[in-house]
Amino acid sequence: MYLTSEQFVEVIRSQVKGTSMVTVELDAPQDKVMRKTGNPFIGKGIVKRETLNGTIGYIYSNAVNRIAEKEGKDERDAKPHPWGDMDSQHLFRINRKSGKPYLSMQVKNVTVHGFFTPDGMKVDEDSIRVFIPERTKSSTQSDLEGEVIARDYDVENIKVVRAFGQEYKLVSTMAEAERLNVTEGITV
Repeated sequence: MYLTSEQFVEVIRSQVKGTSMVTVELDAPQDKVMRKTGNPFIGKGIVKRETLNGTIGYIYSNAVNRIAEKEGKDERDAKPHPWGDMDSQHLFRINRKSGKPYLSMQVKNVTVHGFFTPDGMKVDEDSIRVFIPERTKSSTQSDLEGEVIARDYDVENIKVVRAFGQEYKLVSTMAEAERLNVTEGITV
C-alpha cells in the first residue's frame, strides 16, 4: 500500500496500542552527520541506505531501567531530548521548532546496504566511513553493559515500513499514492 508521510503517521497512530514490532527501510541523509574538514562527500546528497528492525511505542526510560535492574544498577531518569518531545503514544518525537514528526524506534537490528548518491550510484564505503563519527552511548546509559539503541527517523526519509501484517511504501504526494494504489488494485 502506498501512503504519503502524513497518511503513514495517521496509520501508525491508529494501529499501535502499546508497543509494536516494525521493519523500516530508509535513506538517511549524511551531510549533517559527517565531519566536514577535507570531506569530498559534503553537499553531494549522499544517503546511507538501511533496513532496521525494532520496537515503536516503547518508553525509553523504562527500557533503560529494565537493563539497569538486570545489571543490579540504580534506577535513572532520562534527560530531556535536545530538540523534540514524544507524543502521547510514544510513537513520534515532534520537533519543537518545525512540528515535524520523527518515528521513534528502539532499534534491535540494523542492516546497512551502503552509501548512495542521489542518482543511485554506490559510494565506496571505506572512503566515506572515515568522515562518519562513531556513535556513543547516551550519558544515561554510559555505565551499563547493555544498551537501548533509541533513534528518531524523519518520516520523509522512510521508504518502506512493514508492520501489522502490511507493507507501507511512502511516496511524496497524495496523487502519486492514489495512482500507485489504483495500479495495484488497492483501495485506501
